[in-house]
Amino acid sequence: MLGRLLIRFLVFGLLALVVGRALRSFVRGLKEGVASKPPAQRPGKGQVMARDPVCGTFVVPSSALTARGNSGTVYFCSDKCRQAYSTRA
Repeated sequence: MLGRLLIRFLVFGLLALVVGRALRSFVRGLKEGVASKPPAQRPGKGQVMARDPVCGTFVVPSSALTARGNSGTVYFCSDKCRQAYSTRA
């Protein structure tokens, strides 16, 4: 009798832990989404875009982060990609 009660307690405790962590992660993601800066304006038709060499995202050169590469200016969508490129090179 006591063994069954203890097993139930452990199972419900683990379930509560998993659900609690999932909810905390969900709320943290919502907060990060609200705090992030608004997306850049969409480029007009026919506007030239550059490809981020790290993640492959296309960016508008006038609003992208840049760095000097072997073949000239390289454009990035985020500082994280720019840092990854500089450590890789």
